[in-house]
Amino acid sequence: MAALVLTIVVVAGVLLVTGPGSEPSASGEPLVVATEQGRVRGVDEQGVRTWRGIPYAAAPVGDLRWRAPVEPPGWEGERDAGTFGAPCLQPAGYRYGDRDLKPRRTSSEDCLYLNVTSAYRDEDTSGSAAARPVIVWLHGGGLFEGNGSLVDPTVLAEHDAVVVTVNYRLGLLGFFAHPSLDQDIANFALLDQIAALEWVRDNIEGFGGDSDNVTVMGGSAGAISVNALMVAPGAQGLFDRAISQSAPGDSAARTIRDVRREGARAFRGLSATELQALPPEDLLSSTFNVLLGDAPIVDSVLPERVAEAFAAGREASVPYLVGTTSGEFSDGDFRASGSNPARIRARLGATDHDALVAAYGRRAFREYVLDDLVFHAPAASLALEHAERAPTYRYRFGPDRDGSTHGAEVPYVFGSEDRPGRQTLTEAMVDYWVAFARSGEPEVQGLPTWPRAAGTSYLDLGEDGAHPVARDPWTRRLRALYETVPLQLPESLSGARGR
Repeated sequence: MAALVLTIVVVAGVLLVTGPGSEPSASGEPLVVATEQGRVRGVDEQGVRTWRGIPYAAAPVGDLRWRAPVEPPGWEGERDAGTFGAPCLQPAGYRYGDRDLKPRRTSSEDCLYLNVTSAYRDEDTSGSAAARPVIVWLHGGGLFEGNGSLVDPTVLAEHDAVVVTVNYRLGLLGFFAHPSLDQDIANFALLDQIAALEWVRDNIEGFGGDSDNVTVMGGSAGAISVNALMVAPGAQGLFDRAISQSAPGDSAARTIRDVRREGARAFRGLSATELQALPPEDLLSSTFNVLLGDAPIVDSVLPERVAEAFAAGREASVPYLVGTTSGEFSDGDFRASGSNPARIRARLGATDHDALVAAYGRRAFREYVLDDLVFHAPAASLALEHAERAPTYRYRFGPDRDGSTHGAEVPYVFGSEDRPGRQTLTEAMVDYWVAFARSGEPEVQGLPTWPRAAGTSYLDLGEDGAHPVARDPWTRRLRALYETVPLQLPESLSGARGR
């Protein structure tokens, strides 16, 4: 995309875009923006404005540890927003089952910060500039590591979106319960994400964003969060569209009663004050595992499992874009998360195991069944169920001949994939994703029409570009998996027999 021309806009246009108290830069768009807590000064980097390290909640330390987030304190004058806030406390060199984990350098409990990125735009000849769609990115990392600064939103911003990236509490600091805490909350990280969305609602117009056009988007653990936010009552009305990229299913999600019991065993006899005084490094768990149900948790924030809510039609009725990569996890990935892939495969289907293997074929069963169980079947199920209530679009990402691995679509979505031969697909995905954020429909002139997720249709994002697929060739094996494993079979799959 050509660089945006830097121009002087009329004062009326500046006020419409920036709001009162904002200071325009030489281009007429603001580097200093007024938020509800105070003024923040961003940075101008080659035509893109970025504000980093803006607090959206008070530091969750001391007596705020394991409590719902509260508003951050305000400040006088201008706050320098040129530096990222600290990543949330997380282990360095994490390996499942390690006896001694150390905190990652610079990670901290004081971490509830977000970043805003917005490109300069051409002068609007009408004398006013329309607010831009907002994309709120929730990072991945198994809900125990990662941070919002690991992606570069520049390309999405240059495509006229305002991008917000968010840090949220991780691991036991983000997901925990104990009898001494005396509350029905375990999903503190989800509450952080809700607080960030509330900050966007209240402040984003000053940055040129449209508070009535917000897309929440996440990959991996961030996608788990997106799906959970579609079910969480406290998030309703805070976003208008949702994008879920490579989310594991949540059929193993535990209840707060289970988590509270486990917390009592791990920290026996401690009062709330003693828990909140524990050294942060004592809370780095080497066995935290999303795949085994450690997060998210069924509690007052998330009153039911995502799969159950979608099946019953109780999720937010917003346009939904969802998909997976063609080769999510290897056996090594499953082993690294504390699972035994060979043992799981050997037991899958119980007395119907042989029939399940026959439906796949032995080689396909060995290569695909765990990915289907954890990623592909849950994503297809959510898409087909949600399609009954709101526009839904499903994709499968697979430009790599040996299978595109977990999270491989993220650099394409953010426009940073620059390997030879990948630019066309990268540009197409950026255009599709921004179009969806803008209107709820991923329609782009000159690109193939993305079919809605009716029946088993989806968009294949492959080596030679984007191609609509009317009938998913994986339907037979996904149906066999649903029929032999205790998962709920979506009507669209059960009606697809013989395909």
